[in-house]
Amino acid sequence: MFDTLNFFKKPQTSKLGDKLDQLSKLYLNSPSSEKIKKAIEFADSAHQGQYRKSGEPFLMHPINVGLILASLKMDADTIIAGLLHDVVEDCEIPISKVKKEFGKNVSVLVNGVTKLLQLDEKIKGDSQAENFQKMALATAEDVRVVIIKLADRLHNLKTIEHLPREKQIKKSRETLDLYAPLAHQIGMHKMAVELEDISFKTIHPIRHQMIEDALKKNDLSRDHLISRVKKAVRKKFSDARIEVKITGREKRIFSIYQKMKKKKSFSDIYDVFAFRIIVENAENCYKSLGIIHNLFTPITGRFKDYIAVPKNNGYQAIHTSVMTFDGVPMEVQIQTDAMETFASYGIASHGLYKTNVSDDLIQAKSRQLVQRLIETKDRSSSSLEFLENIKSDLSGKDVYVFSPNGKIFTLKSGSTPIDYAYTVHSSLGNYCLACEIDKKLAPLSTILKSGQTIEIIKSKKKNVNPDWLNFVVSSKAISEIKKQLKQIKISDARALGKDLLEESLQDSGIELKEYPNEQLKEIFQILGARSLNQLLVDIGSGKRTSNFVSQSFSEALRGKKKKMTQLAPEIKIGSPKKYGALKFPECCYPVSGDPSLAIHTETGITIHRNECNNLHGLLNKSGRYSNVVWEKSKSSEFLSALNITMKNEPGVLADITKLISENNTNIESVSSRHLDENFVEINLRALVYDLNHLSLIIESLDNHKMVTSVSRHGQ
Repeated sequence: MFDTLNFFKKPQTSKLGDKLDQLSKLYLNSPSSEKIKKAIEFADSAHQGQYRKSGEPFLMHPINVGLILASLKMDADTIIAGLLHDVVEDCEIPISKVKKEFGKNVSVLVNGVTKLLQLDEKIKGDSQAENFQKMALATAEDVRVVIIKLADRLHNLKTIEHLPREKQIKKSRETLDLYAPLAHQIGMHKMAVELEDISFKTIHPIRHQMIEDALKKNDLSRDHLISRVKKAVRKKFSDARIEVKITGREKRIFSIYQKMKKKKSFSDIYDVFAFRIIVENAENCYKSLGIIHNLFTPITGRFKDYIAVPKNNGYQAIHTSVMTFDGVPMEVQIQTDAMETFASYGIASHGLYKTNVSDDLIQAKSRQLVQRLIETKDRSSSSLEFLENIKSDLSGKDVYVFSPNGKIFTLKSGSTPIDYAYTVHSSLGNYCLACEIDKKLAPLSTILKSGQTIEIIKSKKKNVNPDWLNFVVSSKAISEIKKQLKQIKISDARALGKDLLEESLQDSGIELKEYPNEQLKEIFQILGARSLNQLLVDIGSGKRTSNFVSQSFSEALRGKKKKMTQLAPEIKIGSPKKYGALKFPECCYPVSGDPSLAIHTETGITIHRNECNNLHGLLNKSGRYSNVVWEKSKSSEFLSALNITMKNEPGVLADITKLISENNTNIESVSSRHLDENFVEINLRALVYDLNHLSLIIESLDNHKMVTSVSRHGQ
């Protein structure tokens, strides 16, 4: 099959290969096992002549990664991708060859891991940890990519002693800052605690040894006590006729160290010793709590019900601490089999083929978790299908890009280099001339993807272009561009508008001179413009976009004008309170100063921003529409809605509401939802005077150090 000697004849790797083969056969079918063997041979060929720092053949690493994935009972494609995860990056094997030999699914996974490996190299400093987890998920097109990367990191840590001391510490700190939190985020706690403990031991070997010795000493003195507790608990459950599995659970060393840093004393840590009680269903979890509290005295303030209110990552259990015999405190965790499985493996629990696990419960919890991670409405039809086929838009509402110095910026999905420039600083946006994406020149209208590095090339003078309004998506960019365009001379604005309109028309294969005067007048009427001159000035000054105007031109030229709705006289609006039948819909929340259209129907007049997603459909319906002219009014107040993403820190919401109030704004309502353990999204409705007032509020929020993004609802 491959031009190499048979892998299974090599003594150093054959035992590992046999182990992987046997492990995979426990839950995979024969064709899948054969495919895994083929992948080992492929990896052997690709890595021939390569050795690790330990002197072992490099092949030992991918096989061990495969073993970790098989121990999680991952599907065949995931294991194969784990075996091949280094062949593209380290062996210059084209991804097309991987696809040809092992199929599209495997090639997608391998390519995803390769991207994450490249992401590693861009991360600079632990200050980036706060966004790394989200960025990794956004970069990966399949959750399994992240699982493979975690398995790769775990095996590298297990053999870290062969690296120079400096690199050992660097990799371990990186793991504690980035990868262990990522594992916790997707619910893979067993993986997370192993990453944490190895990293902690590497960085602080003496501290690790001290805690380990203290635990051993306590074990010797409390073995008898633990036996007494278990015996008493089993008897009570037997009397209650509840089947129970009791396991002693000692806290991980890194976890104890983290608590010691807060509580100062080893003896003050209540839950060094703990029991986990596993029962059949949730009802028995609560019955078990009653049994434990009747047997031992509960410790006040140490009860938490994560079944009724699960953690953000889907974790479920009842936690309580009690005083056992001789006044020794002990933590008790109560779960079902399914809860325990999910708590240990998170998303990877979908690869489990255990018959004693409630598949329905795991499926429900996993769906909740993934919904939070990827913010999608899609649902899988079954538990098994979930992991096998999950391919979602992990970027959700945000994309994460690098600056040239390695700083991560959070942008709205659909953002362009212009949006990025204004996110960094207004001056960078105003002087933007061109850009490089991953060190290659790219159009300023390019839609950005997570993981890319963006470098803005600046002009010596301001270079704001009204054409940018055709593709920017962030409120900060739109408001700043319009602000700068207002300062342009009328003659310059007309010239800019003419160039932009002709360019847009050219894209449709038509020219401005093709329009007879009568047809032009009709188009002006439709658009609410007095003349071509006014229309061009409006485009050049940012009041209209060339794309929207050119669409009306092209429709008229192609004989579609009969299907277009008729324009009513322009409507002047001051305060919304003056108009009984005037509606300001919640799809776009228009405010004074927004380029808007008024839709006339039998039930009244509805105002929509020009960029409203619903506007296009409304214009195709029968009825009339007119251009909105906003009149200044001291009494005008318009309801606006903002979506704010910020770090989940104590007091941040209070800061935000205070900041808004300081901008002379009344808040109508506030709601929030947790995106994950680190970030929360605030949906806020407030009354503003006009667009300038709203822009000031958005700018103030954007400048807050805990806020990662601000956008208008309907944008």
